[in-house]
Amino acid sequence: MSKFYAALVAALLLAPVAHAADQDANDAPAPKMSAADIKKNLEAAASDPAKVKAYCAMSKKMDEVGDDEKKAEAASDEIDGYFNTLGEGFENAWDAGQDAADGTPEANAMDAAMTTLDGKCK
Repeated sequence: MSKFYAALVAALLLAPVAHAADQDANDAPAPKMSAADIKKNLEAAASDPAKVKAYCAMSKKMDEVGDDEKKAEAASDEIDGYFNTLGEGFENAWDAGQDAADGTPEANAMDAAMTTLDGKCK
């Protein structure tokens, strides 16, 4: 599970930049996503070999970055590229899962989906 938390830390370092751009474009907060939608959108990547490859590469990069802010900044374009490959539904579900409080159905759905995806990485 440490891989998930390392990814979480890296994503949190990168999230403010992505969210600021989204907010500037829409000036409206994204709608809340249900636990079922989070799990469905994240696990959808598990059935697409190109998305599995992108997720595994992103996860590996996030592990390398850890909680080092300078490394996170240097890797932000690369990680954004992985999110582009994974798609908007994946990214929205990722963000919703990241924003969910520990122990909530949404956080549990993200954890379950990440376990499924991590199982696909070699």
